[in-house]
Amino acid sequence: MVTCKSLEKAIPADQLRDEAAALADSLVVRAERAANWAAPRVVRAREEVARAAREAQLRAQPVVDEARSRVVEDYVPAAQRAAVAAQAAATTEGTLSERAQRIAVAARNAALEIPEVPVKKKHTVLKTLGWLTLAGAAAGAAYIVWRRSQPVEDPWAEEYWADAAEETSEAPSEAPAPEAQ
Repeated sequence: MVTCKSLEKAIPADQLRDEAAALADSLVVRAERAANWAAPRVVRAREEVARAAREAQLRAQPVVDEARSRVVEDYVPAAQRAAVAAQAAATTEGTLSERAQRIAVAARNAALEIPEVPVKKKHTVLKTLGWLTLAGAAAGAAYIVWRRSQPVEDPWAEEYWADAAEETSEAPSEAPAPEAQ
């Protein structure tokens, strides 16, 4: 008979309990170290994911708004027109296949039909005339301000300095001249 050596040796239960307890303590210490190492990295990763999600939302917002407006302004009215046209085609006379064909054609034509949107007039001539009037008024106001800032000379006013000069020049000539001997 072949016997296994491990089975022949009996390991006491107290030794097994002590080794299991030591292993459990070692695992607890290592788990605590791993948790302390991972905690700041998890917090940083959560913050980065939240930031990336906010940026993605900001980038996606215009696309979502455009899609929503396209659905509301283009697709829903086209589907309504197609439904009305299909209902009108369904009430016509004929076999079932003929009516189905008419319904399909009417729905397709109504869905693909582009409704006319009234074009706003631009009034470019009136805008140009308005801007020219505004520019002319601004130029006129600037000219008036410039003219008022210039010195004013009255041609009819008396020149007071000319009178003062004449009086000083006449005074010495009237004085008696000293007699020479």
